[in-house]
Amino acid sequence: MSEKVSQLGDRAVSAIQNNVGQALGLIYGLGMLTWTAFNQMNSNYWSYFLTEICGLEPTVMGTVKAVTGVGEWFFVIIAAIIIERVWLKHGQYRSWLLVAPPATFVCLLMTFVDPVFLDMGAKTAWMIFFQIVGGFFSSFFMIAATSIVPVISRTEADRTLLSQRKAQGNMLVKVLFAAISLPAILAINGLVYRVPAGENAQNAGPAGFTVLALVFGIIMIVMFVVMYKRIDGMDPTQKICEERAAAKKRGEKVPPLAAGEKVGLGEMLKYWLTNLPAVIGLFAEIIRFVAQMTIQSMAMYVFTYAFGDVAMAAVMLTACNVTGLVATFVSEPVARKVGIRATYLVGIGVSFAFSVVCLFVGASSMMAFIVCICGIYFGMNFMNGTMMGMQSNAIAYGEWRDGKTAKAFIMSTFQWCPKIANAVAGLLTGFGLAAIGFVSGMEASPELAQGMVNIICLIPAVCFGVAFAAFFFGYRLTPKKMERIAVDLAAREAEKGADGK
Repeated sequence: MSEKVSQLGDRAVSAIQNNVGQALGLIYGLGMLTWTAFNQMNSNYWSYFLTEICGLEPTVMGTVKAVTGVGEWFFVIIAAIIIERVWLKHGQYRSWLLVAPPATFVCLLMTFVDPVFLDMGAKTAWMIFFQIVGGFFSSFFMIAATSIVPVISRTEADRTLLSQRKAQGNMLVKVLFAAISLPAILAINGLVYRVPAGENAQNAGPAGFTVLALVFGIIMIVMFVVMYKRIDGMDPTQKICEERAAAKKRGEKVPPLAAGEKVGLGEMLKYWLTNLPAVIGLFAEIIRFVAQMTIQSMAMYVFTYAFGDVAMAAVMLTACNVTGLVATFVSEPVARKVGIRATYLVGIGVSFAFSVVCLFVGASSMMAFIVCICGIYFGMNFMNGTMMGMQSNAIAYGEWRDGKTAKAFIMSTFQWCPKIANAVAGLLTGFGLAAIGFVSGMEASPELAQGMVNIICLIPAVCFGVAFAAFFFGYRLTPKKMERIAVDLAAREAEKGADGK
């Protein structure tokens, strides 16, 4: 490598040195953390808000969530195409970090407002409209924020740092959100409606939910503005976009960008579908989310019918989140030592091992079950901690192989993972419960307990086994290969710069 680097000159040497410092990694992690906090309002409280505050029937609430889920999935694709084709003033990716968060904030805040002046049909339409539009705008800055990783990073170490900070921020905020959100809602409602916290203060009105969403949303906007300012000059399209915007402002005629600068829809699909590491990475992430959502959706059943202590479900999920947070910090030095691919495989292997152990000992005691599920979460967050670096390596590989890539479109496909996994996990757990003869309210029995433990462990075990084989054979981007790719891309950049002079 050193011999080849020496032939490239100072420009290429700079291109393959680390480009992301701890300060940028921290700002990036905090920005993504604040979005997770704002989005946790939707994940944790929106269903409850729709039925208990807005008065929608449970079936209507279910319909609203189904319609908005399909709508958001569709608009993720549209947002990715727009990012690839429409370059705004401050860069193809960077611009959206400034424009999209305020629009997202306004729309999603409206989903935590009770429009009492509307009838139930109009309320339903209100919620569907603002949720889908808010999800649409959030797709812009989330795709841009993840697409900027392969843009501003030059080495696997850069991608590891950004990926770990995102994962650490996400896990940290989930732990903190679980601790402070409900007490904050109860306290705000207690002040506004003068209802004691112990007397269902959460149902007194929308104020607690609205104010908390308002606070999290404002913090999110501020942090994305900070991130936008911090990556000034790091989006390679920024200069050309700002020059074109300035020319338009002066009244000059600005010709369209050269065809080679943008990627058409056909090319996007081609670059994605022929990029085996990207497709395998997407498959592995869907598997991870299927396992995670199976555990989350089955936890209440297991603790109600197998262990007879439903309150321990919340304890287990909190323990899992804390374990996951620890895993993101442990996986960082591991990834730096052995590389992203090996670390991701370790995560799959650990999760698979604990899933199998849980099949045999999970029903024997509540503590054994909790330890096994925490072990699964530990492995999954090894995967989570390297996930974005894994995706970015796949994009760098595609650019190295083809000379061109569709970063935003490929990154957007990873936004599908939780949506696809939610549907798959729902089907698997539903049919699984039917297969073991479960009926709501039935008496607990050892056979029922083992059946439920089988569902919550067998589905993840099969998923992780398949994912390990697919990732081991299909994702071959080792640190050595990524080092060679970085050198070759640096050489191309140096040659391009020399030709432009």
